[in-house]
Parts: sequence; structure tokens; C-alpha cells
Amino acid sequence: MSEPLERLADETRGDSRRTSGFSRRLGEIVERYQNMLDLDMGSLPDLTETELAIMGEVLYGAVIDRRKIRGLHLDVLDAATGSDDDRKQLSGKIEALTAGQRLALVESLGL
Repeated sequence: MSEPLERLADETRGDSRRTSGFSRRLGEIVERYQNMLDLDMGSLPDLTETELAIMGEVLYGAVIDRRKIRGLHLDVLDAATGSDDDRKQLSGKIEALTAGQRLALVESLGL
């Protein structure tokens, strides 16, 4: 198991069925994450083919952590794909998004 799952397992460990339940708690977290994505997915901006290619370059093989989500609008400026104007326009679109919307954007790309 990954470190976050091990922490969750430790937090949910117990002798009582009422106070323990790794699987139940993990299910709750996954359901809440999906609810957040569903709510934010409808408010994402449309991206051009070039902008999608830039996002692919920025996200391919990347670890999607807090820093990546927070600085995503800056990361696209360093991409090699597209023109300076393409990258600046995409950066502006991403900068206007909430953290949840940025996560939904990443998830929508399936990378």
C-alpha cells in the first residue's frame, strides 16, 4: 500500500466495527472525491487541441500533488508545445480555476 493508504489504515484500525473500517472510510473518500469532480467538471473551460497538447506535455509522467495543482498555470508557461500566446492563454484559463476545478481538469484528461 502507498503511504497515504497506510496512514488511513492506521487511522481506521480498531476493535469495534463502529470505530474501524478501512474499506468503508476509503469508499467515503472516493465517493466525496467523485462528487467534487462531478460538481467541478461542468465549469471547466473548453481547451483547444494545442492547449490539450500542452497539458499532455505538462502532465505526462508528472506526480499530481499539491504543488502541481497549485502551480499548474505556471507549469504550462514552461512547455515546449505551442506558441507563447497559446501557453499564456492556457495559463490564464487555468489561473482562474479553483483547486477542485484544476483537479477535475487533470482527471478529465486521463493522464
